[in-house]
Amino acid sequence: MTRARWGPVFVFSVLLCGLGAYVYRTLRVTNDITSFLPAGRDRDISSVARVLAESDLARSMILTVEGPTASEAAAGARELGTALARDPGVAWVRGGIDGGVIDAAYDLYFPRRFSFWTDDAGRASAQLSDGALHDAARTLQRELTLPFGALVRQVAPADPLLTFSACLTRLRASNDDSLHLEQGQFVSADERHGVLFLGTHATPFDAANQAAVLKAVDRSFDRVNRGHGGALRLESTGVNRFAVYAQRSIAADIQRVSLLSTVGVVVLFLVMFRSLRYVVLGMVPLLVGMVFAMAVGLAIFGSLHGLTLAFGSSLIGVGIDYTELYFCRYTISPDPDGPEAAIRRIWPGLVLGALTTIAGLTGLAWTSFPGLREIAVFSTAGVIATLLATRWVVPPFMPRHPHVVRLQQRLAALAGRGISRMIRTRRGLFVVPVAGAILCAVGLPRVRWVDDVSALNTVSPTMLVEDERVRGRVGGSDPGHFVVALGDSDEQALEYNDEVARRLEGLADERVIDGFHSLHALLWSARAQEASRRAIVDDATLPARLSRAFEAEGFLPGAFRAFADDLSAPSPPPLTFELLAGSPLADVVRPFRVAAGGQVAVVTTLRGVHDDAKLAARLADLRGVHYLDQRAFFAETYGRFRARTLQMIGLGLIVVFLIVHVRYRRIRLSLAAFLPCVIAAAATVSLLALRGSSLNLLHLVGLLLVLSMGADYGIFMVETRDHPEELGTTLLSLVGAMLSTVLSFGLLGMSENPALRALGITAGLGTFLSVVFAPAALVLCLPPAGDGR
Repeated sequence: MTRARWGPVFVFSVLLCGLGAYVYRTLRVTNDITSFLPAGRDRDISSVARVLAESDLARSMILTVEGPTASEAAAGARELGTALARDPGVAWVRGGIDGGVIDAAYDLYFPRRFSFWTDDAGRASAQLSDGALHDAARTLQRELTLPFGALVRQVAPADPLLTFSACLTRLRASNDDSLHLEQGQFVSADERHGVLFLGTHATPFDAANQAAVLKAVDRSFDRVNRGHGGALRLESTGVNRFAVYAQRSIAADIQRVSLLSTVGVVVLFLVMFRSLRYVVLGMVPLLVGMVFAMAVGLAIFGSLHGLTLAFGSSLIGVGIDYTELYFCRYTISPDPDGPEAAIRRIWPGLVLGALTTIAGLTGLAWTSFPGLREIAVFSTAGVIATLLATRWVVPPFMPRHPHVVRLQQRLAALAGRGISRMIRTRRGLFVVPVAGAILCAVGLPRVRWVDDVSALNTVSPTMLVEDERVRGRVGGSDPGHFVVALGDSDEQALEYNDEVARRLEGLADERVIDGFHSLHALLWSARAQEASRRAIVDDATLPARLSRAFEAEGFLPGAFRAFADDLSAPSPPPLTFELLAGSPLADVVRPFRVAAGGQVAVVTTLRGVHDDAKLAARLADLRGVHYLDQRAFFAETYGRFRARTLQMIGLGLIVVFLIVHVRYRRIRLSLAAFLPCVIAAAATVSLLALRGSSLNLLHLVGLLLVLSMGADYGIFMVETRDHPEELGTTLLSLVGAMLSTVLSFGLLGMSENPALRALGITAGLGTFLSVVFAPAALVLCLPPAGDGR
């Protein structure tokens, strides 16, 4: 090699080593499904939905320990909770209401009990009427006879209205009112399952850390279970379990597809070129493209999504197209001036093909979905690097006198004769576009889109059933149903949330919902606290009337002097979220509050939603309040995105056609290069619809690939128009490129992950149809023999 040819190889080698070291040091793979949620503005509810996906609610798990008896189930759950509390990946464990929580509740609520007496100041006079006070005295008498009567007796002189007891009741109900305590441990209503609530430090989509937590849960339970003679049974649920399962599924698919596609491409190259040199050289641009794409992706995004890597591993079917075309051209009809001259001859076509591919992918970079932007940037960087490596790294290593492969020559000759026959029977070829038009006319009206984010992930039916069982035992909330009160401050969000709680109580009475869990059970806005306090302390007649009512019901005179004294004493400042978050009650209240882009969201979870429309209508007039059915919300959002993306595809096709037309300047040639990808994409969608498949976001991404690669195939055919003797060679190289694409993208069709499967089937089928339509389009669009146009 000359020094001039060594230079680019040396530069690429240094870059590859440097970028490879950077990737090795910084590579972080995520399976965060929020990457495929729309990134809305701060004040948009979509930003709240994104934050919810990584909030303390999403980081939590529910564990149930089944035992032969309630006491044994409770003991097993208590021991498991104690073991897990020591694990570094576990942020908190809550299995009951212990003395520390009761003491903290007393310190926080008892001095402020008047502030949490009533959340409906309008009913205060009725609640403090003489008749109501007699009822309160009888209630206190009844409470004194119950198991917790000793505790009630201690606080009753200062709290005859049992306001503090109501706070404790709300504290217990904030976990779930279907649970009861067995020796301080939560036990399910069927008295067979001890219940634990667990929170993790890592986000639910941090697969590595969450896998460690799940392993710790299993390991700790095994030890506890051995101590109970193997009589216990653990079941659990949490977003992290589904995320880890999906990540492992994607990782397994990536490994399998990468292995099979690599083996398949190696075999294909060996059959076509009969030389290991071409196998190695064919992989070099791919390696350069992958490393460069990963480095760019990590530098911009900080991590790479599993779907992005799956997409990138399949670039073997795209990046190798350039070298495959080059190898076929050079080995079948070597350029007398050597490999450098050969690559220069086809370089304009390669550049044009890369430009159309990039034009097809860059549309994704302008979407509001971070995951699709990541795929677009990753793929664009990979295509550019692959193209440059094909031009500057591969030619210096090509043989001056390539080995003749008879099979390759025979196949090229056969392809050449096929194209010659197509030219001779040109009119008969019109059956191809006509058949395509009929297929599209029948299939396209049947297209059905599924705008559901869950379609992008693998879900285990067994885990879903277990999730339903576990949630059923604790009367858990419906996954994905929330009411969000969004304010500019904690106080504003709490004011909105106070009204939400009042509305939801009415809806529960009407059986629109079965129930709800709200921060309102433990914290009201400062305004509501002050209104409650004023309603009771401003009634100057209350101390005397209460004494008369309670004495009439049998209590001793002067028994409630402490109550009267506290009414006139200075009140403590309002209870705030900050005070609660700094107390032993932090784990109870933290999941209900979410910071959302400079605002504060107070989240209420719902249980048993029976009428979405009525629920939404009842809350519709509340300022700052949003009812969020995540499935419906994201379906609507994805529907809007899909419509915009289809418009962008249409715009992208115009751009691709203009790029092609700038090169060829003749409408016939531009159509010959452009039409195969359009017809192939439309036919692919039609075939999928006729097959009964529902299309999702990744089918759309696959269509972009079909349009990009199909344009390449059309361009490569048109580039050979002035050399009829090379048409067979070009067609053979396109068939080889299609086979390598099918061996990479097409194999994704066997994936367990629905997103990868959709991408693989669409890309594999579309590239096959592109190769079918490319030579037909060239023959039909070229002027007939003797026509000078």
